[in-house]
Amino acid sequence: MPKAKKSDSEKTAKSKSPKPEKAAKPTKEKKVKAAVVEPEVKPAAKPAKAVKKPVAAKPVKAPKPAPVEIVITVEEISLRAYYIAERRQAMGWPGDSSHDWIEAERQLKAEAKRKAKA
Repeated sequence: MPKAKKSDSEKTAKSKSPKPEKAAKPTKEKKVKAAVVEPEVKPAAKPAKAVKKPVAAKPVKAPKPAPVEIVITVEEISLRAYYIAERRQAMGWPGDSSHDWIEAERQLKAEAKRKAKA
């Protein structure tokens, strides 16, 4: 069948119908660097009363042990001084009994400190 020609009124009716609008192209926006603006510095006012926050309980530390007093008896010193004197005489080193006594005290104190640390 041959196609019928459209009348002028039909043509104008179609032409007047709203046409779908074309989608707008996205435009490229230029990025503008924002200027860094520092806030104004105002003179400090008196601080308001601070609200105290509850404090967590601190763990209780064990008290440090009192320093151990080193007790060295005269008998210990005299025995050590005797052995020091024996060795000194056998080796032929110079010295006398008072130096042996002082050396005995020094050695016994040093040994007691080492034992206290351990």
